[in-house]
Amino acid sequence: MTGDLRKRLKEVGAIRFGDFILSSGKRSNYYVDLKKATCDPEVLEMMADAVVDAMPEGVEKIAGLELGSVPIAAVVSVKTRIPMIIVRKEKKGYGTGKRIEGELNDGENVLIIEDTTTTGGQIIKAINAIREAGGRVKDAVVIVNREEGADEALKSEGVGLISIIKAREILEGRVHEGD
Repeated sequence: MTGDLRKRLKEVGAIRFGDFILSSGKRSNYYVDLKKATCDPEVLEMMADAVVDAMPEGVEKIAGLELGSVPIAAVVSVKTRIPMIIVRKEKKGYGTGKRIEGELNDGENVLIIEDTTTTGGQIIKAINAIREAGGRVKDAVVIVNREEGADEALKSEGVGLISIIKAREILEGRVHEGD
Protein backbone atom coordinates (compact mmCIF):
# COMPACT_ATOMS: atom_id res chain seq x y z
CA MET A 1 0.00 0.00 0.00
CA THR A 2 2.78 2.46 0.80
CA GLY A 3 4.18 1.89 -2.70
CA ASP A 4 0.84 2.96 -4.18
CA LEU A 5 0.74 5.96 -1.86
CA ARG A 6 4.30 7.00 -2.80
CA LYS A 7 3.33 6.75 -6.47
CA ARG A 8 0.17 8.84 -6.00
CA LEU A 9 2.03 11.48 -3.98
CA LYS A 10 4.44 11.91 -6.88
CA GLU A 11 1.60 11.97 -9.42
CA VAL A 12 -0.21 14.82 -7.63
CA GLY A 13 3.04 16.79 -7.27
CA ALA A 14 3.35 16.37 -3.51
CA ILE A 15 6.88 14.98 -3.88
CA ARG A 16 9.17 16.98 -6.12
CA PHE A 17 12.87 16.83 -6.89
CA GLY A 18 15.14 19.84 -7.38
CA ASP A 19 16.81 22.38 -5.08
CA PHE A 20 14.69 23.50 -2.13
CA ILE A 21 15.09 25.38 1.15
CA LEU A 22 13.08 23.81 3.97
CA SER A 23 11.34 25.61 6.83
CA SER A 24 14.28 24.56 9.02
CA GLY A 25 16.58 26.54 6.70
CA LYS A 26 18.25 23.36 5.42
CA ARG A 27 18.71 22.69 1.72
CA SER A 28 17.23 19.57 0.18
CA ASN A 29 17.17 17.90 -3.22
CA TYR A 30 13.52 16.94 -2.73
CA TYR A 31 10.45 18.61 -1.30
CA VAL A 32 7.34 17.12 0.26
CA ASP A 33 4.19 19.26 0.05
CA LEU A 34 1.38 17.08 1.38
CA LYS A 35 -1.07 19.97 1.32
CA LYS A 36 -1.32 19.26 -2.41
CA ALA A 37 -2.13 15.64 -1.60
CA THR A 38 -4.76 16.47 1.01
CA CYS A 39 -6.68 18.41 -1.64
CA ASP A 40 -7.11 15.22 -3.70
CA PRO A 41 -9.86 13.06 -2.11
CA GLU A 42 -8.38 9.76 -3.31
CA VAL A 43 -4.90 10.51 -1.99
CA LEU A 44 -6.30 11.97 1.24
CA GLU A 45 -8.21 8.75 1.82
CA MET A 46 -5.10 6.67 1.05
CA MET A 47 -3.14 8.63 3.66
CA ALA A 48 -5.92 8.27 6.23
CA ASP A 49 -6.20 4.52 5.58
CA ALA A 50 -2.44 4.14 6.07
CA VAL A 51 -2.69 5.96 9.41
CA VAL A 52 -5.65 3.83 10.53
CA ASP A 53 -3.71 0.66 9.63
CA ALA A 54 -0.68 1.87 11.64
CA MET A 55 -2.59 3.13 14.72
CA PRO A 56 -1.60 1.66 18.07
CA GLU A 57 -4.22 0.35 20.51
CA GLY A 58 -5.82 2.56 23.15
CA VAL A 59 -6.07 5.86 21.27
CA GLU A 60 -8.79 8.05 22.77
CA LYS A 61 -8.21 11.23 20.77
CA ILE A 62 -6.72 12.09 17.37
CA ALA A 63 -4.66 15.29 17.12
CA GLY A 64 -4.15 17.12 13.84
CA LEU A 65 -1.43 19.76 13.76
CA GLU A 66 -2.23 23.07 12.11
CA LEU A 67 -2.38 23.14 9.06
CA GLY A 68 -1.10 20.23 7.02
CA SER A 69 -2.31 17.26 9.01
CA VAL A 70 -5.78 18.54 9.96
CA PRO A 71 -7.50 17.05 6.87
CA ILE A 72 -5.78 13.70 7.44
CA ALA A 73 -6.74 13.70 11.13
CA ALA A 74 -10.33 14.58 10.25
CA VAL A 75 -10.68 11.63 7.87
CA VAL A 76 -9.01 9.30 10.40
CA SER A 77 -11.44 10.54 13.04
CA VAL A 78 -14.43 9.86 10.78
CA LYS A 79 -13.16 6.40 9.82
CA THR A 80 -12.36 5.33 13.42
CA ARG A 81 -15.08 7.29 15.22
CA ILE A 82 -12.38 8.57 17.59
CA PRO A 83 -12.87 12.29 18.36
CA MET A 84 -10.18 14.72 17.26
CA ILE A 85 -8.54 17.92 18.39
CA ILE A 86 -6.61 20.50 16.42
CA VAL A 87 -3.32 21.77 17.85
CA ARG A 88 -2.48 25.28 16.70
CA LYS A 89 1.13 26.37 16.16
CA GLU A 90 0.50 29.08 18.75
CA LYS A 91 -2.37 30.38 20.86
CA LYS A 92 -4.95 32.46 19.05
CA GLY A 93 -4.46 36.16 19.64
CA TYR A 94 -8.21 36.75 19.71
CA GLY A 95 -11.46 35.18 20.91
CA THR A 96 -10.85 32.36 23.38
CA GLY A 97 -7.08 32.39 22.79
CA LYS A 98 -6.97 28.60 22.62
CA ARG A 99 -3.99 26.56 21.44
CA ILE A 100 -6.06 23.37 21.29
CA GLU A 101 -9.44 23.27 19.55
CA GLY A 102 -11.86 20.53 20.54
CA GLU A 103 -12.37 18.74 23.82
CA LEU A 104 -9.38 17.17 25.56
CA ASN A 105 -10.00 15.49 28.91
CA ASP A 106 -7.35 14.87 31.57
CA GLY A 107 -5.48 11.63 31.02
CA GLU A 108 -6.77 10.93 27.50
CA ASN A 109 -4.34 9.06 25.24
CA VAL A 110 -3.78 11.28 22.20
CA LEU A 111 -2.32 10.13 18.88
CA ILE A 112 -0.63 12.97 17.03
CA ILE A 113 -0.85 12.91 13.24
CA GLU A 114 1.62 14.97 11.22
CA ASP A 115 2.00 15.21 7.47
CA THR A 116 5.79 15.60 7.20
CA THR A 117 8.55 15.77 9.78
CA THR A 118 12.25 16.53 9.53
CA THR A 119 13.59 17.15 13.04
CA GLY A 120 10.33 16.60 14.95
CA GLY A 121 10.22 20.16 16.27
CA GLN A 122 6.56 20.84 15.48
CA ILE A 123 5.49 17.48 16.89
CA ILE A 124 7.38 18.17 20.13
CA LYS A 125 5.66 21.55 20.46
CA ALA A 126 2.31 19.78 20.02
CA ILE A 127 3.29 17.11 22.58
CA ASN A 128 4.05 19.84 25.10
CA ALA A 129 0.75 21.65 24.41
CA ILE A 130 -1.24 18.42 24.78
CA ARG A 131 0.57 17.48 27.99
CA GLU A 132 0.05 20.96 29.43
CA ALA A 133 -3.68 20.53 28.72
CA GLY A 134 -3.73 17.20 30.59
CA GLY A 135 -3.47 14.75 27.70
CA ARG A 136 -1.03 11.86 27.32
CA VAL A 137 0.98 11.26 24.17
CA LYS A 138 2.61 7.88 23.58
CA ASP A 139 2.85 7.91 19.79
CA ALA A 140 2.80 10.11 16.72
CA VAL A 141 2.15 9.02 13.15
CA VAL A 142 3.75 10.87 10.25
CA ILE A 143 3.01 10.36 6.57
CA VAL A 144 6.54 11.27 5.43
CA ASN A 145 9.52 11.08 7.78
CA ARG A 146 12.48 12.92 6.26
CA GLU A 147 14.70 10.97 8.70
CA GLU A 148 16.70 13.93 9.93
CA GLY A 149 16.40 13.45 13.69
CA ALA A 150 12.67 13.25 14.43
CA ASP A 151 12.78 9.63 15.64
CA GLU A 152 15.48 10.41 18.20
CA ALA A 153 13.93 13.72 19.26
CA LEU A 154 10.55 12.11 19.94
CA LYS A 155 12.15 9.15 21.71
CA SER A 156 13.80 11.63 24.11
CA GLU A 157 10.25 12.87 24.89
CA GLY A 158 9.05 9.31 25.54
CA VAL A 159 7.03 9.25 22.31
CA GLY A 160 7.27 6.69 19.51
CA LEU A 161 7.23 7.81 15.89
CA ILE A 162 5.34 5.65 13.41
CA SER A 163 6.36 6.49 9.84
CA ILE A 164 4.15 5.62 6.88
CA ILE A 165 6.84 6.56 4.33
CA LYS A 166 10.52 7.20 5.06
CA ALA A 167 12.79 9.49 3.04
CA ARG A 168 14.98 6.59 1.97
CA GLU A 169 11.94 4.94 0.35
CA ILE A 170 11.24 8.10 -1.65
CA LEU A 171 14.87 8.41 -2.71
CA GLU A 172 15.27 4.69 -3.49
CA GLY A 173 12.09 4.84 -5.55
CA ARG A 174 13.54 7.74 -7.49
CA VAL A 175 16.64 5.72 -8.36
CA HIS A 176 14.60 2.68 -9.40
CA GLU A 177 12.04 4.68 -11.37
CA GLY A 178 14.65 6.87 -13.06
CA ASP A 179 12.99 10.14 -11.98
